[in-house]
Amino acid sequence: MPQPNKQSWRKPRFRAVRATDLDKFLNALRALDRSVVEISMKIYKVPRRDRPAMLEQHRRLHDMVRERLAAIPVAD
Repeated sequence: MPQPNKQSWRKPRFRAVRATDLDKFLNALRALDRSVVEISMKIYKVPRRDRPAMLEQHRRLHDMVRERLAAIPVAD
């Protein structure tokens, strides 16, 4: 006999994404991605004088992604 208060394991459970969780995720993603960019610059021997420009592009890209995701409504 099914329990009236117990949810079935088959039913998908919707868990709203909180703004703080999204912010933590984006910060972690940016840190990981920055590491990949710095390693790639060393592998491809990007001159030191060009590295700040590449890191600035990287920062602008992540800022744009963060801005776009901020437009999506999330639960607080």
